[in-house]
Amino acid sequence: MKKEIAKGKPFSACLFLCLLAFLLGWTHSSPGWAAEEPYPNRPVNMIISYAPASATDLGSKVMAERISEFLGQPLISVYKPGGGGSLGAAYAAKAKPDGYTVLLASATPLIISPIVKKMDYKMEDFILLGSYGMVPMWVVVKKDARWKTLRDFIDEVKKNPGFKTGTYGKLTAADFLLELLNKYAGIKLVNLPFKSSGEAITALLGGHIEVCILSGAAGHLDAGTVRILAAAEEERLAGLPDIPTFKELGYPIVVPTAYAFAFPKGTPQAVVDRFADAQKKAIEKYRKEITEGLRKVEQWASFRSAEDTRKIYQEGYKLYFKLAQELGAVAK
Repeated sequence: MKKEIAKGKPFSACLFLCLLAFLLGWTHSSPGWAAEEPYPNRPVNMIISYAPASATDLGSKVMAERISEFLGQPLISVYKPGGGGSLGAAYAAKAKPDGYTVLLASATPLIISPIVKKMDYKMEDFILLGSYGMVPMWVVVKKDARWKTLRDFIDEVKKNPGFKTGTYGKLTAADFLLELLNKYAGIKLVNLPFKSSGEAITALLGGHIEVCILSGAAGHLDAGTVRILAAAEEERLAGLPDIPTFKELGYPIVVPTAYAFAFPKGTPQAVVDRFADAQKKAIEKYRKEITEGLRKVEQWASFRSAEDTRKIYQEGYKLYFKLAQELGAVAK
């Protein structure tokens, strides 16, 4: 009997080795193993919450082109416009957190929409990276408008309350800036919402409205067809030394803006770090080119760390939530 058992040992060892080989082969081909492959091994979808050729879209392409060089994969623009940017944000929030879906984040969809609408996502559902750019918020009139300064404009509005003002939507950052100006200047402007800044500017130049509050100027600033009366910034913008800020005119209005990439919560830290490193290297190598490229599409470079970017968004949330409470616009 002992001899028969001894004879079976080689067969048992062989069976064990075969089983081990099978298990190792299964592990290497399983989803868990695939997840450990170097990131990224395919293109990354970049969710744009606004229409093609919008300021958000054009600015994102300036960065995406440079980041791709260091990421080793292209960033593919996927457009999900609508709801003031909230449709794109909602889509990204529910995407698989594997690093292959990244949102082009901005204030309206990430900060304002969850305050004023019943959304199925919130700002905390995203991992913000460092910002790369910003689009100033300002008051725009035609170049030949009768108002030469913001003071001239405010003086007339005080005499004629209810002045219709074009914006790129109700309950957006532009609408909130309008309400802040109403509050601090003691005037009454009425929001006339359009679908985009471009549409509002077109109406302005066509004589259908006389003033806009928005971000960007759809190329008309450089063309010399519009005049900016004031910008909602901490200080005057580089390249535009003649445009005053609301603050220096006596109105404590600063509207925080920051464009940044954001991953859905749950994305592995190693993946986030890999993307952030590619962005950092792109900025280090192409800082001048990025700055110039953004300026051509009416954005200003704003290179901030992830921590500072989060602070900007948190400060923005406090500002907009307080104003929404005053307006009775907080979603219930």
